[in-house]
This record gives sequence, structure tokens and C-alpha cells, in this order.
Amino acid sequence: MIDLVEAVYDLEVKPADWLPNVIEAGAPLLDHGLGLLAISCTRPPEPGPLAIDGLYVSPGAREYVDGMVRLQTEVDLGLLWPLSRPGIPKTLSEVTDAHDPGAFQTIMRYFEFAKDGLGIHGFDPNGRGVFLIAGLPEVMTLSARARERWHMLAAHLSAGYRLRRALETHAAKDSPETQLPFGAEIVIDPSDFSVSDAAGQAQSRPALASLRQTARDIDWARGAMRESDPEKALELWRALVRGRWSTVDWFDSDGRRYVLGIPNAPDALDPRGLTDRELQVVSYVFYGLTNKMVAYNLGISKGRVSTVLHSAMRKLGVSTRAQLIKKLKDFGAITGA
Repeated sequence: MIDLVEAVYDLEVKPADWLPNVIEAGAPLLDHGLGLLAISCTRPPEPGPLAIDGLYVSPGAREYVDGMVRLQTEVDLGLLWPLSRPGIPKTLSEVTDAHDPGAFQTIMRYFEFAKDGLGIHGFDPNGRGVFLIAGLPEVMTLSARARERWHMLAAHLSAGYRLRRALETHAAKDSPETQLPFGAEIVIDPSDFSVSDAAGQAQSRPALASLRQTARDIDWARGAMRESDPEKALELWRALVRGRWSTVDWFDSDGRRYVLGIPNAPDALDPRGLTDRELQVVSYVFYGLTNKMVAYNLGISKGRVSTVLHSAMRKLGVSTRAQLIKKLKDFGAITGA
């Protein structure tokens, strides 16, 4: 699991090689002998076809490409819209059973080498992201623990893809937002976790403490824990720090490793004057995430999620999650359910 997370945040990999590298790193964990398919795309806010801009398969899995080509040619890809809904991971048979039972048979006609599929949705609330699919040799139902594990990995997949896209934009600018590498707001020396440089919001005392502790946590996760207790290692390595930063390795000209904290907050539209943090929280709640999983995505405590959610619900004049979701749908503030 930690191998896959490391691949997600590997800045040394060229943009065209990033998803293939992620697939290779994830194969020992995800591949059930039928190969893997990864799609980078945009999920429209209203029912309709996914706008696919990249498609990658694991070596020897050409059948996925053939199936996708036939599917796009012969079937309205709007069929995939409800199946690609961000949120708690499910197998294809589970999600179609809830939305459109007939869709399962329709889709599987194009992938007859498999009996089911596991979809990991690395999407942001704005609908942009990566869809990672593993063929399954039998129809499966995921356990609650497995759903959490796949969701944690999906959170990293989403953050890593968002980070790479942001870095491409940063590189295209004439002048960087900061003088630190990749527009980072902090540079940490992992030999003693001291701060070598900081800028912007990372200069506050709470942010400095959180970023330094996160660098320590990630080093523990990447150490012996990755083998002795991989589940704990994955829980320890959260997708963001304080809802704002991704932490990644960076090597200077002498080959010395540092840890960067790069701004990488998820994008979403503001429905009605919510703060950035409130918007982040309600965006994930909209897709059915528990407070625990919202906390993991944003790198904040469950208690903080509860406080922020209560504040947002009060501002929006609702008292239950169901009312919150309905109001967000009415606003059209988040890509469709």
C-alpha cells in the first residue's frame, strides 16, 4: 500500500509516465490476475458521458482498451456517470445493483474476461480526477474495512493527480508564487525535521507544527511499519495536511532529500458563503463519506470535521445530512450525485 502511495507523489516521474507508474506500483495490491485500467477524466455535473483524456492499462491487459473502445462506440457513456460517483468504493456489481441493475450486464459484455470490477474513484468534488479499475475473477462484495482501505488509497490518488496538474500550471507561470521549489510553502529537513524555509500560510505556528509532525508520521509509515503493519502505515499517511498541503520528497542538486509542503487543496464551488474549510468538508459529506474518512482526506481531526460540519449546516439552515445534501443539490454547487 505504501509503495502505491509513494508512486502517487513521485515528482521525479514525467507527466506521461505518472499513471503507468502508479499502475505498476499498485499491481501487487490491486491486480487479481486480470490487469488494471486507469482513466484520467472529468465527470460532468449533470448526467452525461465522462470526458476521458487519458487511458492507461497494465502490461498484457490490452483487452481493457479493446473493451473501452467498443463501449465508447456502441453505448452511451452516460451509463458510466452514476457508476463513477465519488465516495465510498464499491465493486461494479454493488454500485449497479443500487443504481441500474441492467447496467452491470451491459458493461460486462465488453469485458467478458472478468466477472466483476473494483473501481477506485480518485475524483475531486469538482469532478476532475482519475478512475482506477481492477477486473475481478468473481462477483464480490467489499467488507467495511476494505472500503476504508480503498478509500484511503483513492484519497491519495486524487491528491496526487491534483498536485501534478497544479505543478504543470505552476511551471507554466512566468514568476512562481514563492521562491521555494514547485511553489512549496515549507521545506523540511527529514534528518531532524527542522524547517529550512517557510512562506505563506505555512509560517504560522500551528501549521509549522502540523507539517513537521506529518513529515515524521510519513517517515514512520515508509519505514519498517510498511511491512510490519501496512494498515496502520496507511492510516498514518493522510492525504493532506490541515486541508491545504501535500507533502512530497524533493532532492537538491547535491542529491540531498528534503520534504516539501505544497499547497494542494481540492477545488469546489462555494454554494453560499461557506469558508474554504466548510466547503471542503461538506463537499466530501455530499458524497457519503463518514467524518473519519473526511478527516483522512483533509488531514484534520474527526472532532474538527464535526465542528466545521455543524458550522456549515447552521449557515445553510439545515439540521441533518440528508437536508444538507438536498440543499447542495439545489444550489448545484457540487458536481452531481
